[in-house]
Amino acid sequence: MSFLAPVFLAGLGLLAVPILIHLTQRQQSKVTAFPSLMFLRRVPFRTSNRRRIRNPLLFALRCLALILIASAFARPFVAGAPAAATGDSARDVVLLLDTSHSLSYDGLWDRAVAEAAEVLDGFAPGDRAALITFSDRAHERTALTEDLLAVRTALGNMTPGARGTRFDPGLQLAGRILAESDRPTREVILISDFQRVGWGDGGRTRLPEGVVLRPIDLSDPDAMNVAVADVAFHPERNGRVRVVARVANMGSGSVPALDVSLELDGRTIGTRQATLPPRGVASISFEGVALPAGSTRGEVRIEGDDLAGDDALRFIAAPDEGIEVLLLEGSAGRGDRSLFLERALAIGDDPVMRVTRRRAAALDPGWLSSAAVVILNDADVSEGSGGRALLDWVRAGGGLIVLLGPRAAPGRWPQAVSGLLGGQVGGVEDRSGRGGSRLGWLDYDHAVFELFSAPRSGDFSDARFFRFQRVDPAQGTSVLARYEDGEPALTERSEGEGRVLVWTSTLDRFWNDLALQPVYLPFVHRLVRHASAYHQPERSVPVGRVAELGTLLVERGLARAGTPGAGEWVLVAPDGERRSISLGSEPVWLEFEQAGFYELRPLGSDLAETTVAVNPALEESDLTALAPERLIESVAGGPGTRPVATAEVVGPADEETRRRELWWPLLLAAALMLVIETILANRWARRRTPPRGMARAT
Repeated sequence: MSFLAPVFLAGLGLLAVPILIHLTQRQQSKVTAFPSLMFLRRVPFRTSNRRRIRNPLLFALRCLALILIASAFARPFVAGAPAAATGDSARDVVLLLDTSHSLSYDGLWDRAVAEAAEVLDGFAPGDRAALITFSDRAHERTALTEDLLAVRTALGNMTPGARGTRFDPGLQLAGRILAESDRPTREVILISDFQRVGWGDGGRTRLPEGVVLRPIDLSDPDAMNVAVADVAFHPERNGRVRVVARVANMGSGSVPALDVSLELDGRTIGTRQATLPPRGVASISFEGVALPAGSTRGEVRIEGDDLAGDDALRFIAAPDEGIEVLLLEGSAGRGDRSLFLERALAIGDDPVMRVTRRRAAALDPGWLSSAAVVILNDADVSEGSGGRALLDWVRAGGGLIVLLGPRAAPGRWPQAVSGLLGGQVGGVEDRSGRGGSRLGWLDYDHAVFELFSAPRSGDFSDARFFRFQRVDPAQGTSVLARYEDGEPALTERSEGEGRVLVWTSTLDRFWNDLALQPVYLPFVHRLVRHASAYHQPERSVPVGRVAELGTLLVERGLARAGTPGAGEWVLVAPDGERRSISLGSEPVWLEFEQAGFYELRPLGSDLAETTVAVNPALEESDLTALAPERLIESVAGGPGTRPVATAEVVGPADEETRRRELWWPLLLAAALMLVIETILANRWARRRTPPRGMARAT
């Protein structure tokens, strides 16, 4: 017999209590003084006190009860002989091994492989094992097999990758494998650092009933890690840019004097020092950086730490051409009618918006060649080549914004061009006598207003509109905003490859006070960005991103939309592996599995046509661990699933041991002893007590 908690046997020292009670309890004599004897000579009175146990049975019962209680708390058990590993009692075990980027942390991967090998060492003849690796996806490396050498070989070929952590895919695959097993003992051994970000909301995966999940926790509670979070570019007046890098401290300790370097095409541009508080972020600026023409490889690097994969952030740097805006005004009226709009657009630096102001009546088709957006600010389109050129320019992909002010007269537009408005303009609506109208509905799902959908992100209801033009939208025209009475405030219509947005009031203080509201500046910027179909250049992508080759070529300016072109390409991975790609009518998908620079080259060329920078996901840099017990409780499929928070593999013999624990019969016997002792003690105490009025003879 053995004990699970032998420290409770120290309670046997309580046996001294009944011994002291029985040996110290004795009859106390009461002395009474008689006056007639007070003058006699005092005679010494000698007594002898023999200490003995008067009720040995009670004494034995009390001692036995204490012995039984102490022994019960020590959890005694009788170990049964382990059953032989036969077809009926052998186990099916799935080794679920984490190969995410965080396992590259100092020493974790070696520990993971050693733990997996130790699990295999504990297998008995007839046991079967399967090996699954997982990151944000799961792969079955070996099926259930008794050939442990094949499992060890597959284990030796594994290395951690650069992908993120997700527990669900691995647990789901392990559950499907064990659901097909008919063996009574089925286990999943989960070897991971249990990153908290890998569980997410959790609770979506359930293991089959009877499957036991046993974790091997590799996490380090004192893990420290610093990662380069992102990099941003801000244009400066002299044509250069200011590069701002953000560095995040994922640990609980501060990081003083951290060196941060900026490299372009392998050349170090500058080095700065930063101090990071615990769980803090620091921004590091590199001013006056001149970007070479075209695309340039860049990296922001920090001093190496125990997780080297996130110590460098790779990106593609290229001068941002921004958005060219052609602002067309009417020939009459105030000279400052575009003041608010022009100043608002000039403030923008993400992207830069360069405004050129011209007279609409003198529209030259050559002006449109360099413009991405044309704004008709309370102006009309005249007959002639200018109007036809504007229509062709929009259909080719240009963006047109029409502001219907007091001098706009779309009725005078050429018939071919008037269709750009997407509806019939019905005249001016005057609401000044009622204190103005307000915007009553916005389409917050649209790109123009999506920025304002979050709480406390801007309120359009404070703006008052005293006049606006009534517009009856035609079929195919979308209404993006309405006034309180339902009249359209902003409409959108597609024309060929381009888009036309019509604002039925002004964007100055003449017909409304929107220009005085905090939402004015971001609204104008979003309006121009959407009209121009501007997409900020993607400087890097996370590991695991999937891209369609034709779309990638169009985004990089290597092909035109709708005609991505055919040809033979070569994709060169960061480790030098090459993949030949034939681009035809069918889409070709590329998946970026490694961190580094991917090069896309035409077949037969050694020069990269375009380069894609790939980095590990930032969330993988946070090494904060999840309690394994929390995950086990979430995936429990039935009573057979129970947590074991160690690397020990418990076999069928231990289930037999758990059923032979003896603590509960010992507590039952102790309670019985105490009941018998109480009954006997009360009965014998009544026998020793004399009746009232009688004195005990001595």
